[in-house]
Amino acid sequence: MAVRFFHKITKWSWRHRRYLNSWTTGVFLITLLISLPLLVISPEMLTPGSEVWKHMLSNLVPVYVKNTVVLMTGVGILTFVMGVGTAWLVSMYRFPGRNIFSWALILPLSIPAYISGFAWAGFLDYTSPLYTFFRQHFQTDTGAYLFFNILSMPGAIMVLSFALYPYVYLITRAYIVRQSTMLFEVSASLGRGPWGTFFYTALPLARPAIIAGVSLALMEVLNDYGLVRYFGIDTFTTGIFAAWFSFTDTSAALKLSGYLMLFVLLLLLAERLQRGKIRYADTSGKYLSEQRRTLKPHAGLLAILFISLPLLAGFIIPFGMLLYWSAQTMELFWDQQFWQLIRNSLTLSFLAASLVVVIALLIAFTTRTFPLWVIRLFAKISTLGYAIPGAVVAVGTMVPLLWLDHQFISLSLTNKYLVTGTWIALLYAYLVRFMAVGYNSIESGMQKISISMDEASRSLGLSIGNTLRKVNIPMLKYSMVTAFLLVFIDVLKELPLTLILRPFNFDTLAIRAFEYASDERVAEAGPAALVIVLTGFVPVFLLYKFMEKKVYDRT
Repeated sequence: MAVRFFHKITKWSWRHRRYLNSWTTGVFLITLLISLPLLVISPEMLTPGSEVWKHMLSNLVPVYVKNTVVLMTGVGILTFVMGVGTAWLVSMYRFPGRNIFSWALILPLSIPAYISGFAWAGFLDYTSPLYTFFRQHFQTDTGAYLFFNILSMPGAIMVLSFALYPYVYLITRAYIVRQSTMLFEVSASLGRGPWGTFFYTALPLARPAIIAGVSLALMEVLNDYGLVRYFGIDTFTTGIFAAWFSFTDTSAALKLSGYLMLFVLLLLLAERLQRGKIRYADTSGKYLSEQRRTLKPHAGLLAILFISLPLLAGFIIPFGMLLYWSAQTMELFWDQQFWQLIRNSLTLSFLAASLVVVIALLIAFTTRTFPLWVIRLFAKISTLGYAIPGAVVAVGTMVPLLWLDHQFISLSLTNKYLVTGTWIALLYAYLVRFMAVGYNSIESGMQKISISMDEASRSLGLSIGNTLRKVNIPMLKYSMVTAFLLVFIDVLKELPLTLILRPFNFDTLAIRAFEYASDERVAEAGPAALVIVLTGFVPVFLLYKFMEKKVYDRT
């Protein structure tokens, strides 16, 4: 028996010995470290819980569940209608202004939902320019709310939907224009009109893209803290903050984080199981040039009105309010503290984006060169952070960092926290949260590089490191720049994670904008929010140009 076991071990070691080296060992440890915050949350769900948790479970958690489900349902429906509708009109028809709308519709992505939220609240406030105009010119008694109370659940659904519909628009449009027009011609030949082709042909074919876009929007809803906190809506994310800061109960915060993480994973699994073995690929092999129909004047006018609504509500009005407030508080732009906020935000974003790109490049290259299943598994786990709300990642990150600091203190190496509440903790949490953004961008670029090029490099005597440096990196420059910019703007906008883990007396543009808005000093929040939005234009524009190059050249 012992001989047989030794033989199996020897056989396994010979088969896998080329995978056991410093590259695979290092990447395994890195991916394990990145996955650690997500792994430490799960066991806490099995513990009985404290009195605080029992109180929250009986009195608060039902409210969190109800509000979260209602919010997700409303946002899911509205983003579906606006995202799919605008994608279909822009992709399949010609009408005045179509070329402008095709890129302008993604502009709401540059405005974080919480900034759009307090901009809308200011726009519909009693002292806003709109209400002042009505009172001065029409003698209208506006009252507190001329239209409806924006600081409500319907208001939150509206603002989130207008801010997040571009996820559905971008992915659905990319999918529609890749379809063969033969499918739509066959539908028309069978007697279906434009509406019938849309409902019975386009929607079923675009289902994967629509589900992907709506899922991304719902992930952002679960991650949001700033808007729901400002609107006074209790969700899982606000509950995590309450457990951590108000009740000071780590166990309750971990339990809420664990259940929210489980909910997200079940949501993704349900979609996958529901899809089953259905395939959506077009096997005809006949991809024709895109043939858009020109709409009649009245139909074109209706299309313009429909497309203008999400653009107006998602970008033009919020951006206009930020400009209005910034003009009122122009002196803040020359304040030394404001420039310190800009330096803090840009430095933190630059360091986090650089770290994510370097680590993602290392993981993607190692899993490509040494396809060991354990490395691949942990590489996938390490990318789950983007599907998990930032507050959950922050709580999961805090636990191992606190344990590490306690070990330092118990060993008498120090008498204060060395890691918790520092930039190291923030950068580590950003690495966990945004690894998927960098990894997916770099891995997709690496898949276009033939493995034979790596093999040829090795056969010419180059080491593994030189192969990465001289062969892969030059061919991945575009993917790396894209990954860097996307992570940069994500970190710049991130609010809940930064609020929990920031060092003492350390603020960023996002935090300052949120604090001013929470204190009803919305005009002073304008400059910080405006800088975030203007910075967000760059990656949004590059994202559009990238998708134009990939799928929209066949016009």
